[in-house]
Amino acid sequence: MKKILSAAVLAAALPQAASALPLVDFYAGGYYWDQTITGDVSNGQADLEDDLNLDAGGQNVLYVAFEHPIPVVPNLKIKSTDMSSDGTGTNVDFTVDGNNVKGTVASELDLTHIDYTMYWSLPLPIVTFDFGLTLRQFDGSITSIATVPEAGSSDVAEDLDFIVPMGYLKAGVDIPLTGLSLGGDINVISIGDTGITDYDLNMTYVLPLIPLLDVGITAGYRSFDFELDEDDFGDLSAEATVAGPYIGLSLHL
Repeated sequence: MKKILSAAVLAAALPQAASALPLVDFYAGGYYWDQTITGDVSNGQADLEDDLNLDAGGQNVLYVAFEHPIPVVPNLKIKSTDMSSDGTGTNVDFTVDGNNVKGTVASELDLTHIDYTMYWSLPLPIVTFDFGLTLRQFDGSITSIATVPEAGSSDVAEDLDFIVPMGYLKAGVDIPLTGLSLGGDINVISIGDTGITDYDLNMTYVLPLIPLLDVGITAGYRSFDFELDEDDFGDLSAEATVAGPYIGLSLHL
């Protein structure tokens, strides 16, 4: 709720901000992402869907950005993504760092994060091309608790609290005289067998409602692939793909 209220306050303040800074473009928006999660933990010992019964459902994504005409100074975008799932599996049996989790197990995988993206835009007509760097701050965890433990079973809890630098690319095209635009972006990093690939394909239709303020309806598909190697992350290995369609609103002033 706080995130939604913050976005609403920002949207209301855009006209005043634009009048004070006429050369700055402001963007804000959000969407509802229908997430489906697949993958496994502990080198395939436990499947996230079939064994742990993890279910993500709908999650919120909110963002704000501004662009300016100073070539050397990067533009800035901040995006918050909710990405948590939970479930309870029966007949679970897997081992992490010598700890065996067995029996009926309640699990949660939280990959919630905030992106701080610094990027540059090429001055091209009709076509959009941005490139830069994203600092992705995770504030989540992986937990599995045996609610009906077998003999000798243990619980597992690993914090996912770290910042990852990622490359950022965005491309798009405006279709003249239609109000439609097509685009996509990607954040990616790979270090050994640990890596993240997060891409987004979308279409936006700008509603002819308010002069000087572009209000758009956006629909798209986002896929987030996350891989942890046990040699790089405290003997914990995991592979997860969170993907699905989304729909939302965008503002541009």
